Amino acid sequence: MKNIEIKKLSAMPYSQAHVEIIDKNNVYLWSYTTLVAKIENGWVTINGLYSATTRRHIGCFMREYVKGGSYQLAKQLYFDNWIYNMHTGEIVKRG
Repeated sequence: MKNIEIKKLSAMPYSQAHVEIIDKNNVYLWSYTTLVAKIENGWVTINGLYSATTRRHIGCFMREYVKGGSYQLAKQLYFDNWIYNMHTGEIVKRG
């Protein structure tokens, strides 16, 4: 069984969001009780943008865990149904 580290977002430590970290390539963002963004094997997936508060959580997550990440990138990934490789910069259609 893998050891999961649970952390708050650095920029929003009192928010109703947390991050589950398996390792640097597998990180999951939970806003309230919803999985809204994830990094699996270096691939970033945005599951939804939801509320204004959750969008702020996603922006903080992208800046903190994705090199060159931003809310604008997250929004583009979600609306175009893409996933993003944070190591290579490759973008592919979500399958």
